[in-house]
Amino acid sequence: MMLHFRPQGRWIGDLIPFFWRGEYHLFYLPRAPEGRHCWGHIVSLNLLDWEELPDAIEPSNDPNAPDAVGCWTGSVIEHEGTFHCFYTGFNPRNPYPQTICHATSDDLIHWRKDPANPVVVPDERWYEPQDWRDPFVFFNSEAGEFWMLICARDKGVAFERRGCVALATSRDLQIWQVQEPLWSGSICWAAECPDMFRLKNRWFLVYSHGITRYRWSEKLDGIWFASFPDTFDTEFVAAAKTLFDGKRQILFGWIGTLEGESDFGHRQWGGNMALPRELVPQPDGRLFVKLPEEFVKWHLENSSPLQLKDCEPLCGTWTVEGTTAVADSFSGVSVLRCGVPDDFFLSATVEPQGEAVEFGFLLRMQDGKGHKLIVDKSKIALMRWASWGDVEPKVSRPISWSGNEHLKVHLIVHGSIVEIFVGDTVSLACRIYDPPAGWFGLYAVNGKVRFHDVTVAPLQPLS
Repeated sequence: MMLHFRPQGRWIGDLIPFFWRGEYHLFYLPRAPEGRHCWGHIVSLNLLDWEELPDAIEPSNDPNAPDAVGCWTGSVIEHEGTFHCFYTGFNPRNPYPQTICHATSDDLIHWRKDPANPVVVPDERWYEPQDWRDPFVFFNSEAGEFWMLICARDKGVAFERRGCVALATSRDLQIWQVQEPLWSGSICWAAECPDMFRLKNRWFLVYSHGITRYRWSEKLDGIWFASFPDTFDTEFVAAAKTLFDGKRQILFGWIGTLEGESDFGHRQWGGNMALPRELVPQPDGRLFVKLPEEFVKWHLENSSPLQLKDCEPLCGTWTVEGTTAVADSFSGVSVLRCGVPDDFFLSATVEPQGEAVEFGFLLRMQDGKGHKLIVDKSKIALMRWASWGDVEPKVSRPISWSGNEHLKVHLIVHGSIVEIFVGDTVSLACRIYDPPAGWFGLYAVNGKVRFHDVTVAPLQPLS
C-alpha cells in the first residue's frame, strides 16, 4: 500500500477516473514539457494498491495530426461492449489548436484512434476558437442521448471572464452536434475539466479554474446554484474529477509540488495523487467530503494507540489517561508534545467542550519553526509557525461546529504532503517542506478540549 501514489519517475497531473467491474482505472497526464502530455494508466481493486499499466494514448507522429503535440484531459465511457475515450488533441500549428479526439478499445489497455479525428471542433457561432478541451461524455437518460461537456469560452459574453461549459450531443458517440453553452457564468477564464453526475435527485456540475468548484441544479435546463463553500478542498487538490463505483461518488485529484521544494515556491503543475474523497450530498445542495472507508479500515488494522501518558506538557493544564488527553486552556494555550513517526496517519476524536474556540496540531516543530494546523469555529487552516507570532494561513477551508460536538479527525503527514479530514464534512491538503522533521503536538486555545482514541499508523516514506 502506498498513499499519495505516483508512477515510477513521473509526476501525476490531471486524473481521468473510470470504474469498470470492480476496478478503479485512473488515466492521468504526466508532467511533460510544452504540453506534450500522453495518457498514463494505473488500476486498483481497493483504492490502496495501484498497478502501473502501459500508456493508453500517445501524441501522433504525424506533425499535422490534431494530437501531434499533446493528448490532454478527457473521459472514458463504455457502450455496447466497446470503451470510448474522448480526449483533447493539442497542436498549436493547426487553425483550431485544441480539438476533441476519439479512440476506442476492447480492454481499456489497447486503444485505436479514430481516423475521423478531430471529431468535434468549436462552433464559432457561440465559441471562441482557441479554448476547446477536456471533453466529459455521459449518457443522459433524461434526453435519451449522449452528452459531451467541453471547456470553452462564450463569444456572447462581453466580460473577459467568458469561461463556459459547452455542450455537444450525439445518438451514437460518432456524430456530434455542437449546441449552445450548458452553463456560462462569467466567473472564470475557462471552466476546465468539467464533470457531471446526479446524486439525491440533484445534478452536480464540477469544473476547475485554479481550484476545483461545483454547482448544482434540480434539472439540467434549470439554474445552476453555488453552495457555500462551492469548493471541495484547497487549490492543492487540483483539476479533480469523479467516478461512481455503484455505491459512492469519489473525487480524484492531484497535489502539486512547490517550486524548489520550498514553502515559498510557486505551486507547480503535477505532483502526487491526493487521497480520494467520497462526496456526500446534503439537503441544501452542499457536498460534504469524507475519507473513504477503505482508508479508515487500513488505519484501524495498522495503527496503535498513541501513548499520551508519555507525552510532555509544554504549557497549560493537561489531564492524561490512557488514549485520552484533556486540555484546560481557559487562560491561553495548552500544548502537549508527543512522539510520532516523521510520516504518519493519525486518527482521533476531538470534543471541544462548552466555549472552546480552537484546537489543532503542531507539525514538525524544530528550532523555533514548524507548522500549525488549526481548527476553529469558522475554518480549518494550515500556517507556518514561528515563536514570534502567527502569519497568514497558507491554505484554509470553512467549517462550523458547536461545543460538545464529537469531531472525528483523520490527519496524514506524508513527506511534504499534509491532508486532514474533519467531521466527515471537510478536508484540506497542502505541502510543507521546512523543517522536514520535528516533534508533533496537540494544542487547544481558550477553553477545554478533549482528545481521545488517538491512534497512529506509520507510513512508508513518500517517493
